[in-house]
Amino acid sequence: MKFIKKSIFALNIVLIIGLLLAYLSPYFDPNDYWIFSMFGLFYPVLLFANIAMVLFWMIVEFKYLFASLITIFMGWSHLQGFVNFSALSEEPGDLTVMTYNANFFYSVQNGTKKDVKNKRQEVSSFFESHNDVDVFCLQESSKFSKDILKKLLPEYHVHEMPQRATFIISRYPIISNGDIDFGTSTNSCIWADIKTQSGKVRIYTAHLQSNRVSKDAVVVLDNANLQEKKTWNGIRGILSKYSQSSRKRAKQAQMIADHAAKCAHKTIIAADVNDPPTSYTYSRLCGDFQDSFVAAGAGIGTTYAGRIPMLRIDYIFADNDFKVESIEVLKESYSDHYPVKGVYSFVED
Repeated sequence: MKFIKKSIFALNIVLIIGLLLAYLSPYFDPNDYWIFSMFGLFYPVLLFANIAMVLFWMIVEFKYLFASLITIFMGWSHLQGFVNFSALSEEPGDLTVMTYNANFFYSVQNGTKKDVKNKRQEVSSFFESHNDVDVFCLQESSKFSKDILKKLLPEYHVHEMPQRATFIISRYPIISNGDIDFGTSTNSCIWADIKTQSGKVRIYTAHLQSNRVSKDAVVVLDNANLQEKKTWNGIRGILSKYSQSSRKRAKQAQMIADHAAKCAHKTIIAADVNDPPTSYTYSRLCGDFQDSFVAAGAGIGTTYAGRIPMLRIDYIFADNDFKVESIEVLKESYSDHYPVKGVYSFVED
């Protein structure tokens, strides 16, 4: 029994080290030390493993639980990036923004003609139920969603990069716009300055480099057998793809941050970042901005609807000229991402 306890405690130490490395992930550029970004990605798993250790030692050997418990509390600020307990606000705010990676609505287009018709009507109803939104920021969207919003906002204004399926659709006039060239064929960032009743606002929407590991991860999860070479080859493939994509995202995030720093208007960045809050990419984008979920979120902030658990990769960042009244992750199943909707008030100068 003593040997078993020592072995489990040794495993506990490994999990603690892993969690501490996840805490360090936002501070290390993956172009120099990509391995930290991997620990940041698995932060939720490492967190729950350490919680399990606390519960185990609470029953078996009370004095050993403090190692994991102290480590968990050391990362309290990271925990708020995934789970938050802010009181819900019903203030109407001055500006409502929704960001949504629609994954081209692939799931809506599959099935019989009747199924497709019904699902398209469901999507239409979804957007209609959120007719209070002033600015829709859509990534990997489609003409289908654009046509729906055109009916919803007859006087709408749009800035788009149709070849990348990226849209900013605004209730308010767009007075200037542009894009940031990432030099890739699939990822994008566009921006628009809108003229609201309370002043000008710069809106960015971005889709950063995808990991392209979801299908690989599903195969590994479904056929996980550490005794087989195929499983380890799959894991190595995932690590390789993730290391490459994390480096690209870090550069893209810095480009957006540098561009936004030159803007004189109030600014909001709505994006599919493809990285969790425990990442260097997130730290570059968030910077002096507010993470709306950390500021006003309630509950679990998961925005990815795929098999990889507890992933929060879709964000709305707002500068300090805004008060975040509320932020909500809408658990709709039309994509492998969930829409995120935020309500903002202008802070008086």
